[in-house]
Amino acid sequence: MADSSAEASRTVTPTSLEAEKNLANLDAEKNGASGTPSTSRPEKTKYTVKSIAVDDVFSDSVEGSPDYRGVSWPAALVLMMKSQIGLGVLSLPNTMNTLGYVPGILLVIFLGIITTYGDYEIGRFRNRYAGVHSVGDVGFVMGGVIGREVLGWCYWLYQCFNAASGMLATSIALNAVTGHATCTVAFTVTAAVIVGVLGSARTFKQISWMGWVGICCILPAIFIVTIACGISDRPPQAPAGPFDKELKAFNNPNFGDAMVAVVNILFAYGGSPGYFSIIAEMKNPLDYNKAMFCAQGFAIILYVTISTVLWFYCGQYIASPALGSAGPLIKKIAYGIAIPGLLASPIIYSHLAIKFCFVRLLRGSHHLQHSTPTHWITWISLCVGVVSFSFIIAEVRLFSLLLSSTPCDALLTFVPFFSRSKVIPFFDDLIGLIGAVFASFFCITLFGFMWLFDDNEKKKSGERVGARRWTNKFLHANAYMMIVVGSFIFVAGFYGCVLSIQDSFNEGTVGSPFSCADNSG
Repeated sequence: MADSSAEASRTVTPTSLEAEKNLANLDAEKNGASGTPSTSRPEKTKYTVKSIAVDDVFSDSVEGSPDYRGVSWPAALVLMMKSQIGLGVLSLPNTMNTLGYVPGILLVIFLGIITTYGDYEIGRFRNRYAGVHSVGDVGFVMGGVIGREVLGWCYWLYQCFNAASGMLATSIALNAVTGHATCTVAFTVTAAVIVGVLGSARTFKQISWMGWVGICCILPAIFIVTIACGISDRPPQAPAGPFDKELKAFNNPNFGDAMVAVVNILFAYGGSPGYFSIIAEMKNPLDYNKAMFCAQGFAIILYVTISTVLWFYCGQYIASPALGSAGPLIKKIAYGIAIPGLLASPIIYSHLAIKFCFVRLLRGSHHLQHSTPTHWITWISLCVGVVSFSFIIAEVRLFSLLLSSTPCDALLTFVPFFSRSKVIPFFDDLIGLIGAVFASFFCITLFGFMWLFDDNEKKKSGERVGARRWTNKFLHANAYMMIVVGSFIFVAGFYGCVLSIQDSFNEGTVGSPFSCADNSG
């Protein structure tokens, strides 16, 4: 393994002079040394660091190996779009019904803007610290080995949960299309096998085509449902006779339902942490902002449009996932078209989880980019392990806290174990739980800490200038605001999800683990 308590020398090619300077400073800090590298440097410059190299993890090219630096900015754009647009958009229309249109749509826009700013911080931070490949490396830069391990493995778990939610959505689609032709577990297994096979491609360059396929399938499916609902004289799920869609500008949900709706909106922007790994494989990381702003802008516009139209035409009769809102026939057509798009998301998420472990294990070694037996055994083993774990998450609930008698008891008994596990087949509650526990930190809170850390580094190095003090104060306030908002969503959203899931148990709507029951509604 690359990690060692001893110092190790590695050869890197810095992406920029600024990155070179920062890498050398960080190297000096961690080793108790001082000094600045000469600006007249050779083509390859050696840096000595402690425990982990803070350099470009992948070389520009290695003969006979996959191209780990081959992602163009259009390919990065489609990978980012597919990371965002997929599972989350299918739950957004229902949040308008829960919260009321005005607070719902304002939250869609607000969280879109705040996560876009966070995504901008990803590019700025990564181009300043060129060795950042994942959230775990961010943790190392800011907090050393402990930060790397805590943030890195939480990030890995987050991507596994994301992949699990994609498998669950695919099983819903297959049930809808086939009319529940077989056991639901068989459909989830089918999704897991496809995700494992296609997600095993070793580079983002190799799987970027799946992003194109996913976008080209999920968007038509969403538009078909939206148009079908718009031209219908009544919501397909409304009862016979008079009906009331109960369209409300402001609603009055209980606290639990409101927070589940909020974290569901946040989950729609939950692809952001994976952007670190995408930029690390880009041909030119400086093109990151171009791809990111296009992806985020498109996502925000799409979310606002789809949420508004489906809420207006369906009201309280909206389904979640939203593809089931236009009646049985359209539901089958939409899900049939959407299946490749629904599969593309867990393929990307599982690839992120696999790549994190792969780099974590082989970073700095000859095996990372060369097709040695160690390389292949490690990669294939991780593919099988990550996909199998995600499948278990999709079928079995791991946390006994959700079975506690009260939410307060639940918060005090956060102990994972299997003996009392139950299934999580309910779409909103699963993605709400992911949004509350993981997305609140990785999509909001983390970026506030990143900015404060980087600003402190600039202050120590004298890069901050007095002429920009007012903007610096504003950005300071913004960073603290992100930390507060993310922390609130974590605590309140988690509490709300526990309430919601407990209600599901109390109402008897939750089945047994590995249930064959139809989950398509």
